[in-house]
Amino acid sequence: MGGLSTCRCEIAVDFFARQVQGMTINGAVSAWRLSLSLATVSAAAIVSAAAQTPNVPPGKGLVLHEQRQVDRFVVQQWVSEASPDVSASGLCECVTVVYEGNRQILNLGLDYGITRVESSGSDITGDGRAELVVTKHSGGAHCCESTTIYSVEGVARDILSVSTGNCPGELIDLDNDGVPEFQTCDDTFANAFCSFAFSPMPAVVLAYEKARRAYAVATPRYLNPSARQLAASVATARKAMEENPRDADTSRCSALAPVLSLIYGGRVDEGLALLRLLYRRPDALQLEHKTMQLVRKSTLSIGQ
Repeated sequence: MGGLSTCRCEIAVDFFARQVQGMTINGAVSAWRLSLSLATVSAAAIVSAAAQTPNVPPGKGLVLHEQRQVDRFVVQQWVSEASPDVSASGLCECVTVVYEGNRQILNLGLDYGITRVESSGSDITGDGRAELVVTKHSGGAHCCESTTIYSVEGVARDILSVSTGNCPGELIDLDNDGVPEFQTCDDTFANAFCSFAFSPMPAVVLAYEKARRAYAVATPRYLNPSARQLAASVATARKAMEENPRDADTSRCSALAPVLSLIYGGRVDEGLALLRLLYRRPDALQLEHKTMQLVRKSTLSIGQ
């Protein structure tokens, strides 16, 4: 079928090209015919590319739910015959497979949450092509999200693979150099010192490093708080502490918000000095020690 379509298009192009060569008073008509022929060729190419993608279940008991184009790739989502429902948010018992032409690039395996496959929108690695961004979420109000970015040069190679828990992430070009950074937050401190709703979650930035051919934590380079930003954050913390003088949990987490912005910005000594200034309850030393333990443990901080 693809060969017949291509043949017909080649004949059409040859015919209309000869018409254009003989353009005189019918030039406008000939140009229109050439435009139509090229559109036909383009459509045939798209049909041919789509026809290249296999329609083969990646496992037993799976049926195709959706197939869509993402940049130069085709993304297929297969659902279980026993549980074929897909929620409005995309929650399902699914297997996601990614093809480039007739070649399978990725099989993301069986997932019971929400899987999204998107284009990075711009070239990250310098190969002139956009990357694939795979985001998985467990569903529900809290936890857990992960993001993997693949560079596809022959085979798929991950250049970022990070679990961010309760923190969503996004690609954003913070320094306007044409290569997007990955911005998220660190939920290491969720429920550690106070309830989830008031837990500090310091902002984090990962940047692509050409020498490593991968993303790495680079928060100090992008999110180092200015004096004005720090002053505003400290004022907010003090206000919360003054309004809740008997609530130790509120005092701990309010104090930690500006402190962690300094620590994650690479200014550890300043952060600890600020913590000692803001938080003076009997458990101050324990708070400081546990905070630094969590900072060192986190994969999203600059370890100290």
